[in-house]
Amino acid sequence: MKRPNILFILADDWGYGDLGCYGNPDIRTPCLDRFAEQGTRYTRFYTASCVCSPSRCSFITGHYPGRWQVHAHFARYDLNEERHMPNWLDIAAPSLPRLMHQNGYRTAHYGKWHLGGGGGINGHPDAPFVKAYGYDDTRTWNGNGPTWYETTPWPFTLHNDPDAVWAANSSRMSVDSTIDFISQAPDEPFYVNLWLKDPHAPLHPTKEQREPFAHLPEPQQTYYSVIHNADRHIGRLLDALDELGVADDTLVIFSSDNGPEIRRERLGTYGSVLNLRGRKHCLFDGGIRVPFIVRWPGHTPVGHVVDDTWISAVDLVPTFLAAAGIPMPLSWNPDGASALSALHGQEFRRGMPMMWEWRNADCTGNDEAITGWPMLAIRLEEYMLMLNPVTGQRALYDTVADEGQTRDLAKDKPTLVRTLAGQIEDYSRSLPGYATRPG
Repeated sequence: MKRPNILFILADDWGYGDLGCYGNPDIRTPCLDRFAEQGTRYTRFYTASCVCSPSRCSFITGHYPGRWQVHAHFARYDLNEERHMPNWLDIAAPSLPRLMHQNGYRTAHYGKWHLGGGGGINGHPDAPFVKAYGYDDTRTWNGNGPTWYETTPWPFTLHNDPDAVWAANSSRMSVDSTIDFISQAPDEPFYVNLWLKDPHAPLHPTKEQREPFAHLPEPQQTYYSVIHNADRHIGRLLDALDELGVADDTLVIFSSDNGPEIRRERLGTYGSVLNLRGRKHCLFDGGIRVPFIVRWPGHTPVGHVVDDTWISAVDLVPTFLAAAGIPMPLSWNPDGASALSALHGQEFRRGMPMMWEWRNADCTGNDEAITGWPMLAIRLEEYMLMLNPVTGQRALYDTVADEGQTRDLAKDKPTLVRTLAGQIEDYSRSLPGYATRPG
């Protein structure tokens, strides 16, 4: 059987409700909506963290990020030290792109990295170049190596955040690089991470990008302009796969690293979580449940919506390896399970819970402040238990019957609470630096 190409499109802070096909009546995402019609849309996909760096760690390693002491986003050296974090992802960690490369795949990473490096005060200059994690080619930001200055390909690391011209063009340029890479050898199998900046702040859409939304107030105008522009360039990439004759052989996934930023006019952020509770920086579903759309012609059912299958970000490494026919190294001990059967439209049951650790538990949800809560969470399909081991606070939610996580069932299901609490507390105690956890 011919090995599939794999294209993983990861947006940044793109909320569960930021797509027309997920139920947003106002936002315009025609390309991704059409993409969903060509494949399968999954409604219960969960990232491994509610912020970017730890979430991205799991997509590379197949491990929960706490195993590599990635507890929050990589920031200044002093902040990393305060959080008992390294300054970059350990180069010796399991690396999906490296293993794909070793097994004959051409590999590339375009867009955000945020696993170490990146210039300015937020990235350590000694962090490995992104290419060292197993890529043939890279052009990134929040990482060391080639990047862009405004719209010019730049040969070395820059701190991109203050660059408004780059921000407005980042999706276009990342997509252009992806198309160029695939075009160089379309007959050879490829694995590409296209990790977009959009719609992460700072947002600087151009006048042209704003035009379809000029009638809207802020921050909707800015946010919808950025989303619509990113959608358009994703559509260009999908069209290019057709033009290059590789679409039928390519597994394409679209998702996001975490939930949307809180709504702030000065930032231009206006992400949606629909009926979910919480946002970015929070372990409630709005912070970790994100869009997940798969198109794989001849494998993934067309026009399907899957509401009864729970998939975790840590499942993607074993899933991609299974799709490519590459054995999982025994030493990797992944935290996930291959969800290949789910991609084929068949039943998938993980057989193990999903787990989260969030040491910076001070988050803003849907118009609510949730301070110090929760720090740990564990999900067994529809049931999610949330804990603060410092205060002893616990709450259990049935997230199918109660999507907004408003009804605490802990007193009604004490046996389930004890079982799940024991599992998540054992996991937390097993992590490096457990003794340094707050409290």
